[in-house]
Amino acid sequence: MATQTETGTIAAWKDDRGFGFIRTESNNKEDDVFIHISSLNNMSRRPRIGDVIHYDITEENGKIKAVNAIIEGVEPFSEGAGGFGILALISVAIISSAATILVMTNL
Repeated sequence: MATQTETGTIAAWKDDRGFGFIRTESNNKEDDVFIHISSLNNMSRRPRIGDVIHYDITEENGKIKAVNAIIEGVEPFSEGAGGFGILALISVAIISSAATILVMTNL
């Protein structure tokens, strides 16, 4: 995993809207950085106020925002590590369909 260049903490988070602000190391509210949930690299949970965030910054439409962010101490989702990924869901659907066809043809 690449090392993110900036570190800060979640100062505000609007979970219903999927965005918030990171308080930078300057600890000055005017320096807060916007972060959207899509910048959180598949984290296994949503951020909470006080979480330490490692991130890169970019400028978009004249505004600074966080990208490639991770929550310190929180692992990203892993396709093969215990959770149902899209391939697992497709496999279950195929097996269920095949079982239904077998039952229906033997009636």
